[in-house]
Amino acid sequence: MRTARSRTGPLSQLGARRPRAERPHARPVATQPGAARRLFLARVIAAALALIGAWLPASAAHAAGTVTIVDRSPKEDSGRWKLKMTMNYGGMPHLGHIPMLFSFTPTVHYERALTDKSPETPILVRIPLQNQQGINESMDVGFSDSSGKVFAITKFDFVLRRDRGFEAGEYELVIKRASDGVQMGQKQKITLQGDNPVIDRRAIVFSGEKKKKDDKADKAEAEKSDEPAKDEASEGAPAEGAAESEAPVDDAPPAEAPPPVEPKQGGCGCRLSPDEAATPLALPLVALGAAAALARRRRARRA
Repeated sequence: MRTARSRTGPLSQLGARRPRAERPHARPVATQPGAARRLFLARVIAAALALIGAWLPASAAHAAGTVTIVDRSPKEDSGRWKLKMTMNYGGMPHLGHIPMLFSFTPTVHYERALTDKSPETPILVRIPLQNQQGINESMDVGFSDSSGKVFAITKFDFVLRRDRGFEAGEYELVIKRASDGVQMGQKQKITLQGDNPVIDRRAIVFSGEKKKKDDKADKAEAEKSDEPAKDEASEGAPAEGAAESEAPVDDAPPAEAPPPVEPKQGGCGCRLSPDEAATPLALPLVALGAAAALARRRRARRA
């Protein structure tokens, strides 16, 4: 009976793995000189490329074209500032006139103030501003000429006025298309030069001369107020005299009448009224009547 023998020859070791011999000169990657530095630089470059790739589409989606301002520090002229702009649409616009929204956000206010150190001459104080509400102005920017031909670049003037809320100071300007809100160009800083109204910041104000002027003004006003009263008095005086002259005679106290004369016998038997007796002509008539009555009586006696 045969027994199986283990084969230890070359055929038996065909499927077996041989142990790998150690290389005395091999080193790990981390321990090789300059490997860590190259790995760090590679990671930094990859991160930078990733950020650039993510930023380019976002900037292309939120900004278009360019806007150039000839003078970013215009001077005030009769309460107005004029901005001369050149706008590149970034392509051929689909309309001849594009509605734009101009947003001016104040960042620094120029204040002219009288202080204790400078009580006569106002000094300029730059006051920083934060979280201010922007002043929005709408305007249709034309990219076509009179013939209707459309261009990608245009020049125009934008006028800012004090009656629209603008004052001397510094602003940030952002221009957007009104249709889709896409920003035109980059945010720009603008300085409006001019003189704002003077503000009195003095702790003590000596106003002696002003009081004298105020007293003179009060006297002038008092004289003006007295003039109408005098005119009214002068106008009212003749009216009162006229009223007195036009008053009825009955209201006046009656004049003292002469004592009544008793009629004599054989008279006409008529009596005079008190009014007639009061008149001066009544006395001669009474005397004539009495004389006529006496004459008739004597003739009658003689007959």
